[in-house]
Amino acid sequence: MAGPVSRLAVAVWWRARRMAATATARRCSVTRLRDGPIRRVLVVCHGNIWRSAFVGQYLMQHLPDVVCVRSGGFHPVAGRPAPERHVLYSRRYGVDLAEHRSAVIDSSDVQWADTIVLMDSRNWQALINLGAPRDRLIWLGVLDGAGVEIPDPDRLSDDEAAAVVDRLQECGSLLAMRISESQQSEP
Repeated sequence: MAGPVSRLAVAVWWRARRMAATATARRCSVTRLRDGPIRRVLVVCHGNIWRSAFVGQYLMQHLPDVVCVRSGGFHPVAGRPAPERHVLYSRRYGVDLAEHRSAVIDSSDVQWADTIVLMDSRNWQALINLGAPRDRLIWLGVLDGAGVEIPDPDRLSDDEAAAVVDRLQECGSLLAMRISESQQSEP
């Protein structure tokens, strides 16, 4: 009986930690953007076929001489393509994901990055488990003033998934602008 009780206690503990992290996400993200410099960006989501794939490619296209960008996810299978509907939605913003294949991140990616962009509390928990320093984290969703978390569009309707891509583009644009501005203000 101790097994199920301890698993429940751990689940409750993590839920409380994730709630606290989302409550402080805006402050922590703004602090990371302000404290620059930002040179190596790791963009993460669960599967690296929707959210992080788009934002990673978007940043590579808009900041090619400013930052090095990697994207990855926590889903244990690498090499998966972006869903066809996501490839189509992304093209509206000039982001070509036709050749994208998912990558699985590990602690070496976390160590490499001076900034880690995440989408939701599930990503936050996985990053903490990999040893990510909290002062390197940026919650992408805080940038547009909407909800802190950007939902995984994998099981959403076409219209809802397209709306997530619209939001990824908006937040990605704001992030690129903030990174660019921080580079210009360096001595």
